[in-house]
Amino acid sequence: MILTMKRYSILTAFICILAVSITSCDSVDFGDINEDDDAPQEANPEALMANAMNQYFGLAGRSYQLNPTLYVQYQTQDTYTTEMRYGQNPYPWTAYYSGVLSNLDQVYGTTADAAGDPDVEAFGKAENQAAVANIFSAVVFKRITDTWGPAPYKSADGEIGEALNAENNKAPAYTDQETIYKNMISRVQSARDNIIPGAAGPTGDVLYGGDMENWQKFANSLILQMSLQLSEKYPSASGYAATQFNEALNHSAGVIDELSEEAWYNYENSPGQINPFTESRGADYHLSEGFTDALQAKTPQDSAIVYSFNGDGLKSMDERIKILSDDTSGTGVGGPYGTPGGGDGININNQTIWTAEGDLPYMTAAYTYLNRAEAANMGWTSENVDQMLREGIMMSYATFDGRYDPYNENDASVQTPNPDFDSGALQADGSNFATDRIADANDPNVAPGGYEQVIAEEKWVALFPNGFDAWAEWRRTSEKMSWGTSGEGYDIKGYPGLVPAPSATNGGIIPRRYIYPSTEAGVNTESYDNGVDLLSGDDDNTASFWWDPLY
Repeated sequence: MILTMKRYSILTAFICILAVSITSCDSVDFGDINEDDDAPQEANPEALMANAMNQYFGLAGRSYQLNPTLYVQYQTQDTYTTEMRYGQNPYPWTAYYSGVLSNLDQVYGTTADAAGDPDVEAFGKAENQAAVANIFSAVVFKRITDTWGPAPYKSADGEIGEALNAENNKAPAYTDQETIYKNMISRVQSARDNIIPGAAGPTGDVLYGGDMENWQKFANSLILQMSLQLSEKYPSASGYAATQFNEALNHSAGVIDELSEEAWYNYENSPGQINPFTESRGADYHLSEGFTDALQAKTPQDSAIVYSFNGDGLKSMDERIKILSDDTSGTGVGGPYGTPGGGDGININNQTIWTAEGDLPYMTAAYTYLNRAEAANMGWTSENVDQMLREGIMMSYATFDGRYDPYNENDASVQTPNPDFDSGALQADGSNFATDRIADANDPNVAPGGYEQVIAEEKWVALFPNGFDAWAEWRRTSEKMSWGTSGEGYDIKGYPGLVPAPSATNGGIIPRRYIYPSTEAGVNTESYDNGVDLLSGDDDNTASFWWDPLY
């Protein structure tokens, strides 16, 4: 049974969106955002932290939520298909900088040197508040650099916390991605080690409710993720990435390996805390035919995706399709991908996922185990790859079952919007399915890429519906296997083998990045030009950046 965290009601003041109009990501004096000219103000770290987290987890719309779900073919578009066909559009990052990071900046600035200050520690131990601000800022910066590449990150020497300091910076420099990643890992390590587990956590922590032991585990799982993202740059078992991976894996605080330690944001049907999927029109999106084909174990001849299939079609169905979709039979057809007019298909489950109160995962035990499986397969660790893969699959079944099983215990046809109901229906299936997948990894006729392929495919499913992390994973592994070309002559690559949109508008390349915000070239010209110089080509969605194997 999943331990459901207490839902924290946030005061209206905490969840009001900052209406800040800026021309560049940092062209605002963060120190003045919350000032009242008529009265002295003191930063309230509880309100600032809660506001930062609520804003981040509430970011909605195509650019902040849905586009990556299209790029990795979790979903398709119906009628309005620009993003699914890889339109060359610039996308904003304003909400990350002026909303989320500016608040974390103030939390860190208020708490970093305030140990023992009773005014500050009324909201939790100062060291713990500063640590959470630093760790969470790394989550945000990872999203930014994985999406655009080089980006405004730090000034001066990049000491711990310096990355949050954008005050009075009207034209921030772009930092190269290698520096960003290495500094993020260093900051998360330092923040983790500055945590005092037995002391009070931040009262504004709406993710873990101030549980600092879970924040340490989250930090270590985040380091595993960030280290593996650099595996194409540092593949050696003795290299930088493997060293950082093992440091986190072997840390005394441990990693996320239980359901009760997972990071889920508990959405509520109230302003500022609504599931971001529901901010978009559900009828415009469907599960993709490729996603449903893969989980339904269709044969290669009948599939819209390249996946590890048996030639005779006997590979077992992935039962997770029954609760991730709105089709309880698990046999519904997904929508066609990448065609001008879109098309109909089954949808994401609108009882437990695409619903105002549907919780969403941001770091799970399943993903952590699958990262450990990949590291073991690469020779980075001495862990058993079969065991890690099995645990990853079974944990994915268990967490989806516990959070997303929407069916009445006595009548599977009755849907009840209760994401915490746990029927136990999928846990045994997870064990059987894990056995099948380990066999797949050892059969080159099923999975030519072996464990590398099966682990990547299982990550693709386990990360659902988190498009940004799935997109980062797919790009990192996209050059490990080429499956030939589509009917349009587009390359089919990676795990899974995603077939580019037939009506792609960018030459048939699944986007490698977002185009920089439209204001940057004119307002922050020098920094923008320097950032573009660090890309493999022009500022478009086919260019790659440092960790990308195409770079």
